[in-house]
Amino acid sequence: KSLYCQTCTSAKARLGADTPEFDSWFEGHFGECNINYTGNPGGMEVAMAEDLWDRSVDRHGFRYTTILSDGDAKTFKRLSEMDVYGPDVKIEKEECVNHVAKRMKTALLKLATEGKKRGVVLGGQGHGKLTGTTIKTLANYYDNAIRSNRGNLEGMREAVFASFFHAISTDEDPHHTHCPEGATSWCFYQRALAKGEEPGSHRENVHTALSRDVASHVKDVYLRLGHRDLLNRCLRVETQNKNECIHSKIWSKCPK
Repeated sequence: KSLYCQTCTSAKARLGADTPEFDSWFEGHFGECNINYTGNPGGMEVAMAEDLWDRSVDRHGFRYTTILSDGDAKTFKRLSEMDVYGPDVKIEKEECVNHVAKRMKTALLKLATEGKKRGVVLGGQGHGKLTGTTIKTLANYYDNAIRSNRGNLEGMREAVFASFFHAISTDEDPHHTHCPEGATSWCFYQRALAKGEEPGSHRENVHTALSRDVASHVKDVYLRLGHRDLLNRCLRVETQNKNECIHSKIWSKCPK
């Protein structure tokens, strides 16, 4: 799809955009003009998907039953509305895990910023706060929870919430039942139990500690990003990297 034709642009500059000379010239150019899309640039991806899905059976003899994309649902919504393969074949949406993994960091940063505007101090420095390091580490834990549990929805969800409950644990109120057990566990508490030792101090060993006040706000983020519906769309742990890689090769050979 293209909104742009270099030949037309050159002719408009030479003849003027709204002149009889340009209109006369365009009559001979129309059949080879590169413009094949008119409308909002944001709708170009939707229009391309319509073409791909609409011609898949007649031209290629198969059906696209899954679309892998980021959080933008406009294309998926339009394909569902088209009902291109009939009512018995539903198109499913899968998430690019690279984009999903970034949502945790974005959500926690937004929470800290908006909390400050409302007079609720969630971010900043200090034990139990949403510091920059804590946000980055929790986002990495969320990313790892998804990637290390390919095909295992409940394992993926358990791993997502393990980092949250680990972060809110204290000596007086530990919450490590979601943490992996065994002597090689990343959780200091479970490692100690497996070795028959007394667990150390949470203040010294929990490097992503969240105070009770902060945790009450962060919990909603985890409930949203740990929801089964979202994680179920991440089960194959696929990314758009392969598409973007080949696109870069194509554009390097055929630039606009």
